[in-house]
Amino acid sequence: MSQLTVSRRYAQALLAEASAKGRAEAVDADVAVLRDALVASRELRGVFESPIISREGKRAVVSAVFKDKVSDVMLRFALLLVEKKREALLGEILDAYHGLRNEQLGVTDIEARVPFELSPENRQALVQALEKKTDGSVRLDVRISPELIGGMVIRIGDQVYDGSAANQLATLRERLTA
Repeated sequence: MSQLTVSRRYAQALLAEASAKGRAEAVDADVAVLRDALVASRELRGVFESPIISREGKRAVVSAVFKDKVSDVMLRFALLLVEKKREALLGEILDAYHGLRNEQLGVTDIEARVPFELSPENRQALVQALEKKTDGSVRLDVRISPELIGGMVIRIGDQVYDGSAANQLATLRERLTA
């Protein structure tokens, strides 16, 4: 069985457990905490991926690091992954959970790279335009990329819409030379 399939099944189980206990919102927050911890700490990722560290050692790390930071549902889930020798898949499982939860809520994650901070009015107008395009709710992550100079780059799933000044100039150059 592929790692993607395994990750998705564990994510589905986590979502089912969280929904059954009425704790889906708390688990959503826990997923964000764990994802941030994995991104921020190379050492933590190393603990989960290391075949040398014992199961007991990994359980101790999970309990010590996350006991007061996540709900009991998430803590039990992380300990279950250690017990089943699936802790190396934690990042992929969290990503799969995030995707499943977004599907359940009808939310689309969209990343927008812009050269400067958007005003609240411009941000709201962008969100409204993207909601109209996707026919649903949007969770917008705006990132400042000064190298863009002008325009913006929008990523919706695997699709990239490049409206940056550099891309528009390159397109114009191609048209003029053709």
